[in-house]
Amino acid sequence: MSIKKYTNIDEINNKSQNEGQFLQAEDLFIVSKNEIEDTDFGDCKYDVMEVSVYDINNNLLPQKAGNNVAYIKKRDIKNYMYSFVNKGGQKEIAINIEKLLNDLGFKNGILKVNINFVRNKVGSDNQLQKVWIQEISPSREEIRIIPLKTKDENINNITKSEFKKINNLSKDFKYYKKNILDAIDKFEANSLSVIDDALVAKFGNDFKATIRKDFGLRDLDTFNKRIFENFRDSIQNWVNNKYYDISQSNFGKPSETRFEDCEQYDFNMLLSEMQSILNNCISINIKTLKRRNIDFKQIPKEFAIIELRKQIQDNLNSFGTKVEIKRNIYSPDVASVNVVGTSQLPSIETIVEKPIVIEPKVIQQPTPPAPIKAKAYKYYVTNGSNTMGQYSSGFTNSFGYFDADGVERIGKSLTPGETTTVCAQQGTIRSGGPNWTVTQGEECNSQPVSTPVNVVTTPTYSGGGGGGRVMDDYRNYNGGISDRANLEQYT
Repeated sequence: MSIKKYTNIDEINNKSQNEGQFLQAEDLFIVSKNEIEDTDFGDCKYDVMEVSVYDINNNLLPQKAGNNVAYIKKRDIKNYMYSFVNKGGQKEIAINIEKLLNDLGFKNGILKVNINFVRNKVGSDNQLQKVWIQEISPSREEIRIIPLKTKDENINNITKSEFKKINNLSKDFKYYKKNILDAIDKFEANSLSVIDDALVAKFGNDFKATIRKDFGLRDLDTFNKRIFENFRDSIQNWVNNKYYDISQSNFGKPSETRFEDCEQYDFNMLLSEMQSILNNCISINIKTLKRRNIDFKQIPKEFAIIELRKQIQDNLNSFGTKVEIKRNIYSPDVASVNVVGTSQLPSIETIVEKPIVIEPKVIQQPTPPAPIKAKAYKYYVTNGSNTMGQYSSGFTNSFGYFDADGVERIGKSLTPGETTTVCAQQGTIRSGGPNWTVTQGEECNSQPVSTPVNVVTTPTYSGGGGGGRVMDDYRNYNGGISDRANLEQYT
């Protein structure tokens, strides 16, 4: 940016001011505040000093590296910028301009140095991470910026993340950290009353008596206060990159870098982790409560075996089993036995074998549906065409029909004025040409409808009167067949 764009360039030239302004003096009071704000510039990895050097005539001078602007990043900022306390006891930032100009290649002369303190939000001076301005609004208050297209997936992912954070209006973590710690400090003053009100609303007014009886907790306020203090200390360690699990021995000691103040994190993720920390603090303190005693009874091994067998027997007896008992009773008063020799025992005469007949199971087959009957009638077909025009009209002297069995046939060739009789299914007669008449008579037969079978073979036939044309299809009577040819001979 040219140094001439500052609205107070005259004050800069006469050295009465050393801070460039973009607004006119009469408008500056609207947005300015007479306050000194603490800054952490130089601590964030995205902080950059943009340095440009001008001569006494406000001409931009090239630097030693060949560039017109130098970008000094975090690792080198400390070499030129340092803080000190002024006479009024306030902290100020000082810059070693002489060292800065020497490193940029300027040893002498009257020079003007313009420094912009920048914290990159999207893009950088890296050639692959630069962005370009696609459009500027007419009010010049808004711009549309577009990233460069690269084949480096890491660069593309970084750029997407930066644009997403801008779109979500995400803030640096230092703002979230300050708000979280301030909210905990504010809650500590009335934490006990807030917790009691919540417990009363959920469990009723006698909940303290209940937990005193069931868990031996006589001082609920002290118990709640201990949970809150554990939660507060855990959160402080969590946001300051320390171990924050109160059950571990390293609680409060430095851990790996978890958060950076100038980075941006998803707020929902932060909220979920704080909920987990609170649950952990509650779980740890609940373990200190009294537990109900559980009595275990142990008996000698030999008695245990007997007890086990008894239990098994009781289990078996619990199952109901049908038992049928038959007894043979001997009564001397009614029983008589003849004692004879073994030679007088009657012999077994015959052994009758009776086969067991197993009747096969008859499976009833479903009765097939009755076929649909098609009626056939006697038809009187007459060729009413005149002799002169029947051939030129493009029609033939033959006709087609389906007989009583559903077979497609071609009738005999009729001369003009000739009549024939056929037995055909209703509505299937196709006459040979105009002026033909078809008269339906009495029913001649009634047969089930079957799938029509094409039994007509169309030959390559040449006859007189038609010029020798070929019949293309038995449904298309295209002329050229002799009026005396009887096509039924091909069935």
